[in-house]
Amino acid sequence: MRAPPRGWRRVALVLSAVALLVLAAVAVPGPDEDDDRTLRLAIAVDVTAAADGTGGVYRELVSEWEDDHPGWTVEVDVLSPEADEQRAQMAVDLQSSGRGYDVLRVDNQWIPEFAERGWLEPVDTGADGAMEWNGFLERARDSVCYEDRSWAVPFHVDIGLLYYRADWVDPDEVTERMEDEGWAGLFSLAEEVRDEHGVPYGYAGQFGDYEGRAVNGLELVHGVDGDPFRPADDDVCPTAVGVEGGMEGAQDVLASAVQDLDVLPDEVLEDTEADTLARFHRGDVVFMRHWPYAIGALRARTQDSEEGMEWVGWDGAAEGGGPAFGVVGLPAAVLGSQSLAVTTRSPHPEQAWSLVRAMTGSSAQERLQAADLLPARSAEYEFDTQNDADRQYWRALRTTIEQGRLRPRTPYYPQVSDVLRRYVGTWAGEGSTGASDREAVRDLTCALQGRVCR
Repeated sequence: MRAPPRGWRRVALVLSAVALLVLAAVAVPGPDEDDDRTLRLAIAVDVTAAADGTGGVYRELVSEWEDDHPGWTVEVDVLSPEADEQRAQMAVDLQSSGRGYDVLRVDNQWIPEFAERGWLEPVDTGADGAMEWNGFLERARDSVCYEDRSWAVPFHVDIGLLYYRADWVDPDEVTERMEDEGWAGLFSLAEEVRDEHGVPYGYAGQFGDYEGRAVNGLELVHGVDGDPFRPADDDVCPTAVGVEGGMEGAQDVLASAVQDLDVLPDEVLEDTEADTLARFHRGDVVFMRHWPYAIGALRARTQDSEEGMEWVGWDGAAEGGGPAFGVVGLPAAVLGSQSLAVTTRSPHPEQAWSLVRAMTGSSAQERLQAADLLPARSAEYEFDTQNDADRQYWRALRTTIEQGRLRPRTPYYPQVSDVLRRYVGTWAGEGSTGASDREAVRDLTCALQGRVCR
């Protein structure tokens, strides 16, 4: 079964565009007469930058491109740190009558929608040199594909990891429990270790009402019930066109973790990445689901604190008696990747592609890796080092990335995310057993078609 025709989908998409057009008319300034040799780049907050927003690898790469292109300036717009708000800000700009963005650093779940609206230029995947397509991780290439074309160039990738207190729990036991019992085994182990060490919580994830809740929910569903989305069967990168199976298993596991085991924080429906990181650093929780950049954040805090935690690597065990942490893979992890796309509105497409090539080439990828971000190119996961722990970490990361689950490929992902967040929030709250699995499947099916079920 193929996805609905592109023309039909555009009719549905126009409804959500109307509100954004109204905002665009008042929120975006008119064209600047002095921007003839200026590129506008939209990026999210650079987690490698200083606390005041200065520095960071993103701006370093931009500055180097400017140095190599005298007379050209890149105007960097730093968008909201929240994925939902980033999408809204980019959409407003792309529908304005003013001078729009030339290049977007876009989360990959938004690519089908942006491509469907005609906002993105397709990528020449036959190019060589800095844009050699086979040099990118296969999963990274998959994540930018829609309707059998690629619409962005992988910049860096992300994958959910399980952080554990290595001084409290044996990593072999963690892995064994997840292999035998999946998410249910992890939550029951979290209860046991929490009680043994007298800490407030066993597990912390991102269940606040934003895209993090959708991601955490999908990881539960994939790990318990399997992939719920039915793809079109005749595309290279198939669009999700329906829902098959159910999500009752994930619903029961999460409800039990909250209500029976009581291993998640009381503020579970408010927690973001910053909240969970703070809990883990304070020693308030045994396990934490987070992105890889949290490793660098924890190590930096350790260096600045008299009571930090030792980093023991992937599947590492604590050797001393002090606080220590390591990481392993989750029962199922969702890929969270960021890519660079050139917009159809750019008056300088040649220069825009030049900037993209510079920021995604091998040299730039090495810089991303050095800054604790995950490169999108496969070569950066094999490197010479005397540190066996580092070598094991990067090799395990690559395997985990290639096994990462993609969010459903659909131009209606904003609607799908809203439905997921609503039901996952119900599962994690009091009275969660009142949420019908049949209703969740029905609402997700409608969302994949750009409709709201009544």
